[in-house]
Amino acid sequence: MGKPFLIAEIAQGYEGNEKLVELYVRAASAAGADAIKFQVFYADELALPDYKYYQLFKSLELPFEIWGKAVNESHQRGMEFYSDIFGTDSLTKLEDIGVDGYKVHTTDINNIRLLKLISGTRKKVFLSTGGCQLEEIKRALDILERCNVTLMYGFQAEPTELEDNNLKRIGSLKALYNKPIGFQDHSAGDSELAFYIPFVALGAGVDVVEKHLTLSRSAQIEDYISALTPEEFGKWVLLIRKAYGSLGKEEWELTDKEFQYRGKVRRAVCAVRDIVKGELLSDDNLTLKRTDSKNVIYELSEVAGRKASNNIKENSVIDKGDLR
Repeated sequence: MGKPFLIAEIAQGYEGNEKLVELYVRAASAAGADAIKFQVFYADELALPDYKYYQLFKSLELPFEIWGKAVNESHQRGMEFYSDIFGTDSLTKLEDIGVDGYKVHTTDINNIRLLKLISGTRKKVFLSTGGCQLEEIKRALDILERCNVTLMYGFQAEPTELEDNNLKRIGSLKALYNKPIGFQDHSAGDSELAFYIPFVALGAGVDVVEKHLTLSRSAQIEDYISALTPEEFGKWVLLIRKAYGSLGKEEWELTDKEFQYRGKVRRAVCAVRDIVKGELLSDDNLTLKRTDSKNVIYELSEVAGRKASNNIKENSVIDKGDLR
């Protein structure tokens, strides 16, 4: 998995329209996403007919031949294809068309039967943890042990208020479960922070960012609230990839450039006043200053307590020949 791994989240933004599915795949690819994700399901897997959004869910159903074409086109464009998974029938169909893996929504963190079936696929799984208890996450991970699981952190209320992000929890998840962590961002798409909250998440340790993509906010296509437009998404991809390079390595090992800088700015031991031969060198007559002189001494501890072997003028560097 390349880092950072960027997922263009479409969710229900395709509105049951085959043409929109095609346009989203092309837009995500053009914007530089590593993967695209839709919510593909049968309404009856997710809700009863009395649920207020049941008819909306029914309107989103598309023949799986269409999804198969979308998977193939995504792969041809170098993108992986993922789907939220809500039921066994859609799981079977999605397996048949060769999706790369699944997103388990918070709503199914306790859906033991579904988790076991997903585990049988041995595929990549993004496990949503927003609003979940730690024991629920642990149990789900135990069931999904045969899969390559990334824990997805993020409060999924749309739009997520700034103070509700709690990005410090990312470190807790890493420490508790030793799994890759992703951030599912639901900041308001028309906010400047929609660009930059994921940058903070990168610094907190995530390797995956899931970001909503919409073809048009003004048209208010489904799931547009926390989404970027294709142009914005493309700009965001470029910026976040550049920013990721600033993280570097965790090991505390100085680079060549740091050694070069250190050599330019370190201060050498020198005389703060005239020192006579035989005088004891100490904090009273020594200081540290920058110099272009060579063969200097940088550590006061190497000099203090020794005696001058000759006279040393004020503002002269101390070298080993001055010591006895």
